[in-house]
Amino acid sequence: MAELVDAQPELDPDHLFDRLPTDLWGALVLQVIGQQLSLAAAAAILARLEALHGGRMPTPAELLATDAETLRGVGMSYAKARYLHDLAARLQDGRLDLDRLRTLDDDAARAALTEVKGVGRFTADGVLMLSLRRADVWPVADLAFRHAVERLWGLDPPAAVEQVDALGERFRPWRTLAAAYLYSSVEP
Repeated sequence: MAELVDAQPELDPDHLFDRLPTDLWGALVLQVIGQQLSLAAAAAILARLEALHGGRMPTPAELLATDAETLRGVGMSYAKARYLHDLAARLQDGRLDLDRLRTLDDDAARAALTEVKGVGRFTADGVLMLSLRRADVWPVADLAFRHAVERLWGLDPPAAVEQVDALGERFRPWRTLAAAYLYSSVEP
């Protein structure tokens, strides 16, 4: 890790993460769309979704009113359309409250987010880091992140989530900063 820090002493995690949506709704939508896709593919789908809504992110109500077939037409799978509809419905009916989410500790916020259909640790950790800017997130569910850890520590792939989690403990309470260095080491 010291080599990564020495190679990029000016690294600013906020700058690294600023290219992604920071509002909770936008971050959640992008994280769901981006599951198992490259950032470029997710951004293209998001742009097509926004084009359906006058060039802006649809509100939860507008997304709920957009049928799955239309979402399929912008590049989403039926599963992701269902996930986004579940997310939007939870925001509409109050089962998920974004203002309350901001006040929860990391574990409670992760638990609240993973109640949404299709939202697991990958998506929840992405939201914690990108939108809530939490300082101590170690995103082991992200395959690119695990590959960076494997390469840096010389682990045989695929490294177990528990093994990568254990390595992250040494960086507590600044695991997001360590993660930023690891992400910056990944080839674009």
